[in-house]
Amino acid sequence: MKATNPWSLASYATGAAIFSGVLSEVFVSRGFAVPVSPINLPVTVAAIGLALALMAIPMARYRSALKDPKKLAKRVNPLYAFRVVSLAKASSVAGSLFFGWHVGVLVVQLTLPAISANVVFTIAGVVAALVTTGVALVVEYLFRIPPDIDEPTEGTPA
Repeated sequence: MKATNPWSLASYATGAAIFSGVLSEVFVSRGFAVPVSPINLPVTVAAIGLALALMAIPMARYRSALKDPKKLAKRVNPLYAFRVVSLAKASSVAGSLFFGWHVGVLVVQLTLPAISANVVFTIAGVVAALVTTGVALVVEYLFRIPPDIDEPTEGTPA
């Protein structure tokens, strides 16, 4: 599995922001309210980020034990590691999409003549999505396998 490219996450967020901004503008121009996420969405997204951070603790302990020769390094189950990395990759993509959606809605809300109290929910969504995406990228980095020393790298003769 390849590492998540931050530029692809940025493009997902940009696309979601444009889509939500245009959709919100269409809703407002037709007399509807701006689509605002309820408070349970940012809470759930933040809880996923917290759960992901807690699931990465065994790998963080393993990596710190490898640096200290006096400690016995207890290996992490490979299936557990794969599940956590898969969740981290999915959380980074979903977090960037939620981030883009909330940024687009926030821009529309701030350009309206009257700012409603729902802006707080949108700002909470932006923060929760950004935190979850950051945690997911850090967790994915923690679970990265180092390259083998014995194998030749690309571009060098065998």
